[in-house]
Amino acid sequence: MSLISLEKLMLRHALKRHSNLPHSLNALRVFETAARYLSFTHAATELNVTQSAVSRQIRQLEDNLGFILFNRLHRSLVLTNEGRELSMLLSRQFGELNRAIYQLAPSLKSELKIKVETSIAARWLVPRLHKFRSRYPNLQVNLTLAWFQAGVNINLESGGYDVAVFGEKYPDARYADNSLRCEYMAPIYHSSLCKNQQLLTVAQAIDQVSIHPTEDRSDWKYWLSLTDNSDQSSDKGITFNSLDLAIIAANAGEGVAMMDLMLVLDELEKAELLLPEQVQIIKSPWQYYYYVAPETHATDDIDAFIAWLHEEFSQDRRRLAKLVSDNGWHMPNVQNNV
Repeated sequence: MSLISLEKLMLRHALKRHSNLPHSLNALRVFETAARYLSFTHAATELNVTQSAVSRQIRQLEDNLGFILFNRLHRSLVLTNEGRELSMLLSRQFGELNRAIYQLAPSLKSELKIKVETSIAARWLVPRLHKFRSRYPNLQVNLTLAWFQAGVNINLESGGYDVAVFGEKYPDARYADNSLRCEYMAPIYHSSLCKNQQLLTVAQAIDQVSIHPTEDRSDWKYWLSLTDNSDQSSDKGITFNSLDLAIIAANAGEGVAMMDLMLVLDELEKAELLLPEQVQIIKSPWQYYYYVAPETHATDDIDAFIAWLHEEFSQDRRRLAKLVSDNGWHMPNVQNNV
């Protein structure tokens, strides 16, 4: 047999060996991301493509595989049994592949890959990241925004991430002890809403247009229920799906937003954003956590980043305590809670 014939035979054998794989392996990556979020929109954000491109890739993959991966409901996605099995397999295999590539590429070992919830990244981490980088100038920081859905498994392995920072109401056992800080909630508004430079009372603030930072409007309802206040119009107003969008609306004078005060400390200290007179600040059931990828590498770098997070949040708690004291706001056990 000639060498050319042998090569052709080997090629045909290789093609048959992987004949069940889809034509585009990138489609598997798109599916794994969409399955993790149960959202084409959030998958598109992580992959830096359009939502329609994700939907198209999934359709083509389903046609290629010959079975359905998602049940497409009115406003949500649900994995089929086949989709769930394939998702778990891909997450595991992509994680192993990323770890292997990391071990084979020494140049990557000075990189810290962080996955951060959008609001805390935009409002808190990015503006002060220079402080961490100046302390560790030889460490390359790779920051990715993410939408972490409550109750959805946090997957870091498939993207080769080292650590995640996110908010959660009911943490699971993997990161329940990894708390970074609590949320401290109160209504905020722009100084342009004041008349004759007089601060709004709590009743006046409640009477303004309500800016909701969550689609279920739970933050306003929770604060009202714990402060013996009522508002028949709390279900009205402007609704967003992120804290940073609500802050932008409040800064524009659109109304009064229920807000995590730790995200607006700069504006509060400059009196650009205000709280009503004699306002009561409550501790939200949400907390921020960190989660380190299992069997992770670069432990020293991750430890340094987490220690820096704790240090920064401790400084912020002291800043909030001073604002509470200076402005006569009410917050039970402020020194213990903050």
